[in-house]
Amino acid sequence: MDTFLQDARFALRLLRKNLGFTLAAVVTLALGIGANTAIFSVVNGVLLRPLPYQDPERLVLIHETAPNFPEMSVSLPDFVDWRERQRTFTDLAGYRNNVGYDLTGVDIPERLTARLASASLLPILGVQPALGRNFLPEEDTRGGPPVVMLSHGFWVRRFAQDRNILGRTLTLSGVPHTVVGVLPADFRFNVDRDIWVPLSRSDARLFEQRGNHPGLYVMGRLKPGVTLEQARADLEGIGRVLLETQSDGNKSNVMPRAHLLHEYLVRELRPSLLALMAAVGFVLLIAAINVVNLLLARGTARQRELVIRASLGAGRGRLIRQMLVESALLALVGGGFGLVLALWGVDLLAASRPESIPTVTSFSVDGQVLGFTLVLSLGVGVLLGLLPALRASQVSLVETLKDTGAGAPRFRGRARDALVVAEVALALMLLVGAGLLARTFLRISQLEMGFKPESVLTLRMSLPENRFAGADAMRAFPEQVLERLKGTPGVRSVTYASGLPLAGFSETSFQIEGRPPLPLSEAPLAAFFVTASNYFETLGTPIIEGRGFLPTDRKGSAQVVVVDEALARHFFPGRSALGERISVNGGRQVMEIVGVAKHVVAYGPGENEPAPVQFYIPFQQIPDEVLPFMGRSLFVAVRGEGDANALVPMVRQEFKAIDPDQALAELATMDSLVRGALAQRQFILGLVGLFAVLALVLASIGIYSVMSYTVALRTREMGIRIALGARGVDVVRLVVGYGVRLAAIGVVVGALGAGVLTRLLGSLLQGVEATDPLTFTATAGVLAAVAVLASWVPARRAVRVDPVESLRAD
Repeated sequence: MDTFLQDARFALRLLRKNLGFTLAAVVTLALGIGANTAIFSVVNGVLLRPLPYQDPERLVLIHETAPNFPEMSVSLPDFVDWRERQRTFTDLAGYRNNVGYDLTGVDIPERLTARLASASLLPILGVQPALGRNFLPEEDTRGGPPVVMLSHGFWVRRFAQDRNILGRTLTLSGVPHTVVGVLPADFRFNVDRDIWVPLSRSDARLFEQRGNHPGLYVMGRLKPGVTLEQARADLEGIGRVLLETQSDGNKSNVMPRAHLLHEYLVRELRPSLLALMAAVGFVLLIAAINVVNLLLARGTARQRELVIRASLGAGRGRLIRQMLVESALLALVGGGFGLVLALWGVDLLAASRPESIPTVTSFSVDGQVLGFTLVLSLGVGVLLGLLPALRASQVSLVETLKDTGAGAPRFRGRARDALVVAEVALALMLLVGAGLLARTFLRISQLEMGFKPESVLTLRMSLPENRFAGADAMRAFPEQVLERLKGTPGVRSVTYASGLPLAGFSETSFQIEGRPPLPLSEAPLAAFFVTASNYFETLGTPIIEGRGFLPTDRKGSAQVVVVDEALARHFFPGRSALGERISVNGGRQVMEIVGVAKHVVAYGPGENEPAPVQFYIPFQQIPDEVLPFMGRSLFVAVRGEGDANALVPMVRQEFKAIDPDQALAELATMDSLVRGALAQRQFILGLVGLFAVLALVLASIGIYSVMSYTVALRTREMGIRIALGARGVDVVRLVVGYGVRLAAIGVVVGALGAGVLTRLLGSLLQGVEATDPLTFTATAGVLAAVAVLASWVPARRAVRVDPVESLRAD
């Protein structure tokens, strides 16, 4: 221990003595270690850290699947049967996120986001309300008393943490609900919601229709000792029995599918985060290579010192240990500063996190991250010092005293060359990955949207049953809104629809009339929008063939539909789709295609891929029995003359005049929805791009450092060349050619590595091949230019060598 402390004190004196070297090494390592720590905090929080529930490894999420519906929500009757028949779970719970309630009877009506949940959901998660209680079993049955639990955020925002809130009555969509509990402040589940209501408050018809999938998902807790595969077999056995015995509309081939909750939540994020971790790892490797080069150069300069120490009795092991202690101290200091950078970086990452990262996950610098930083710093320190220590410890008294500075031993030059090749290769791989992501982002951002998002304000309005009981009332109110708003100054056009391209839409299967009907589970799937007659004009979606909707397309008139060009091209190739007929709702609604619209980029909530085919149905033609399922919540799109945000006060005022109890929700500009759809890719691209630029800078510094050091070692040689008549251009060509050769080898090695590693980016790329030649060529060109520039500066210095002075130095 005394010897170690002695080595540490000696190392500290040396580092203080060589402040320039120390500062360069510490800053380089701080950048690499800090970036790795920041990204690891995200990876740890999202992928590695257990979910904040009781025994989270036993939590399972269940959805239903069919041949043409890889993932769909669960029908309520299926959930009830699973719960009664399963043998592998302690209990099952169902929940629906896609629900909203109007809070009325208050000064400012508000549209609340709600989660319908079984009384068993909180116990399955191991969570207790912070105030009050959970739902009781009798409240979670059809016809039970209406009760509500508040999220902590909503309780703070709306009721200022009033602890007397329990027992108060809130009027939700016209129905009084008693407040029975407040959820904990740190509780997160799926997506945040203002209130929780018993699942039994779902529309009674949903309990009767096995073929309906109303956005219900099921959570279960595995019994002790039960594996996921056993639970899957249990559920699939129940599913097969239901297929054979039920005749109440259950879709053929629809089966339950179970996933571990954590794995399910992060399934689409895992490739992105692992790609980020690999990218930032490359940055650290390049930073480490630069420091190794510094240490090699410093070891060469210290040869005489080491020879003297060896001649005084220091063994090779002692010399190696001394140099390893020095490199470890460098790495620890760099890691300390890197941790400071990481704390700042984590705050930035948390502030810019995309909505696709589940709210139940969080990232911060905790004990695991601190341990990672410590281990990383020590590991880097040992690896940094190993090669320089081994090289420097191979001392020879005679050779060192004979050395006149004419040049470095050949093996040391080869070691530095290999390190330069390695960092160029790593930089190329990272730059290629960033380039592919950049091209993907550029393609998506420049993709023709199929509509014009500029100057459009979007919002949701609701038609609750207590105030809009019949179909006629539901049809009349949206038209009243259109008439009121379109006459307002600054408004060019107004429309309404059940969904908007980037704000949400529904999907359904359909049949093509005149062709053999397909089983429901094998029928084609499409996104569909139920719209006002002026929908296409307001959103700026062109009608390519035929016509859009007319005001006369109303209840009682011939049923019509507009399909998009993708659907028309796929199902009616080589001919016009006009006049063809498609059916939905089990054949109860047969519609004639009267128009073909431009395909629009339409993403559903949380979806990474746009809907492939789409069709549109007039709102006024929806059958009375179906309208309550589609028309209780409608989007409104208002196109103005300038900035869409300027329309907000006017829209609120007009709605208040039309319906004082109308609670508007999700006010957003269409431009902001476009940005939100690109948020996850932009988040990943921004980070990878930042790391790629950092890698490029570090690689250029590495090439420059090696070339400068090589020129310094070959000063005598350069002087002799010039004395013998070599021109300056010859010397420049010699030095630059040397640097470019190293870079060229690195480019070849990096291209081979990038060809393999970029295939891991497959899920993040769209419209760009992982081996895109343009990206590889452009990246190689950038690195070649950097190598020329980094070699040219030392070459110019070599040209100015005075041969008399260089020879006199010997």
